[in-house]
Amino acid sequence: MSYCVNCGVELEKACKACPLCDTPVINPREKKDEKVIPAYPEELSIPKSTKKLYICFVVSLVVLIPSLVLIILNAFIFNNPVLKYIISAFAVAWVWFLFPLLWKKPIPSVLVAFDALALMVYFYLYRFSGDDSGWVYGVAIPIVIFLWAIVNVFLLWLRKHRSKGAICIAVLGSINFMTFVSEIASSLFLKGTPQIIVSLVMTACCVSLMIFFTVMEKSKRLKAWMQRKFFL
Repeated sequence: MSYCVNCGVELEKACKACPLCDTPVINPREKKDEKVIPAYPEELSIPKSTKKLYICFVVSLVVLIPSLVLIILNAFIFNNPVLKYIISAFAVAWVWFLFPLLWKKPIPSVLVAFDALALMVYFYLYRFSGDDSGWVYGVAIPIVIFLWAIVNVFLLWLRKHRSKGAICIAVLGSINFMTFVSEIASSLFLKGTPQIIVSLVMTACCVSLMIFFTVMEKSKRLKAWMQRKFFL
């Protein structure tokens, strides 16, 4: 055990300076061990969980303060019905992006369920605002439910290791499917008959890209060339 030559305080083995008087510790006979963790490290190491909570707290305040100000101003000055949709959109964004930071071990399927629920509640607000003409039940909620189902299937599929090409193919197929769902729901609501014009155009684009990624997955030379050229 070493002692400070200036004030005589007992020093930890890894101390480079006295914590009391800041006198440098010089012991020529002591072997230096770089792996020893210093008693008073110069850099503060913050756990990832604490960083996540800190980020969530700061961003939540950034969102909460202007929302409260808007609520007060709208109640006494503006009286603008649009502001409540903006504020509720902030709430949905908080559930989507900040709520996962509160979890030590996020469960993707549960978080997706919360995201879908928050979005459906947001749309449901229009139902009681006088702005709804049936589109919430006819368009918005069905699309959200189908999107929630696709994301859950995609998460289950990703439990096993998948190549980048296979993931791209799956994403393109999911986008194409959601295009059909969105156009059919919208056309049924607006015209009373299903329509798939935009979806067919999207299908042509998605299928072309899916064929390209399929060929790339099967051809090692093409895959190696793509990796060299585009760092894939």
